[in-house]
Amino acid sequence: MHPLVQRILEERGIPKEQHEAFLNPDYNARPDPFLMKDMERAVIRILAAIKTGEKIAVWHDYDCDGVPGGALMADFFRAVQYPLRTYVPDRSEGYGLNAHGLKQLSEEGISLVITVDCGITDNEEVALAKELGMDVIVTDHHLPQATLPPAIAIVNPHRTDCAYPCEDLCGTGVAFKLVEGLIARGDFNLPKGWEKWLLDLVALATVADMVPLRGENRTLVRFGLEVMRKGRRPGLRA
Repeated sequence: MHPLVQRILEERGIPKEQHEAFLNPDYNARPDPFLMKDMERAVIRILAAIKTGEKIAVWHDYDCDGVPGGALMADFFRAVQYPLRTYVPDRSEGYGLNAHGLKQLSEEGISLVITVDCGITDNEEVALAKELGMDVIVTDHHLPQATLPPAIAIVNPHRTDCAYPCEDLCGTGVAFKLVEGLIARGDFNLPKGWEKWLLDLVALATVADMVPLRGENRTLVRFGLEVMRKGRRPGLRA
C-alpha cells in the first residue's frame, strides 16, 4: 500500500489492520441477516403468506431511499413469481403510513403490509392496520421512539435491543437484508448469488441517503457500483 494512502486512512481513524478490508471489502464477510432483531419473525411471516397465497403489499416512501427499496422488494417478488402490490404515498400524503392508504389496501384484500424505509414511528397507523385485519412488518432505519408500533415484526438496526453489527444501513439496505433472509429460509428456484443483482439499488440508496460509508455499507456500495456498471436497468443506464 502506498504510504500516502496509509497515512490518509490512519488520519481518518481507520486502524492499520483494517486498511485492506476497507479498500477491498469481502462480499462474503457480510453479517448474517438473522443477527437483526425480529428478522426471523419477519421471514417466517412472509414465507407463510406466500405459501397460503395471501395478498402482500410493500409500502415505501417516495425519496431516493424508499423508491430503490420498494423496487428491490418488487424485483425479489417478481423473481420468485409471486404477485405484489406496491404502495407509494403521494407527496400530499406525506412520509410514512397513513389511514387513507391503509384503508385502500384493506379494501383490496391485502393481509400483509411490509414497510420499507418507514413505519418505525407510525404507531397509530400500524394499530389501524391491525384493526383492519392486516399484519404489518416494519423495515426501517430511522430512530425508534420509546414505544414501538404494534407490528408483528420490526426490523431496524437502530432498535436498542438489536445487536446487528452495522446499524448504519439505509432503508434499502435493511430491505436487502430481509431479502437475504427470505432467500436463505425459502425454497425458491433462484441461482446462487442472485441477490447481487439488487446491489445497484442498494448502492444508489446508500449514497443518496448519506449514511456512513463504512462496514457493511462500504461493501454493499463497492459491489453495487459493479452491478450498476453492467447497465441492466434502463433508468440507471440513462
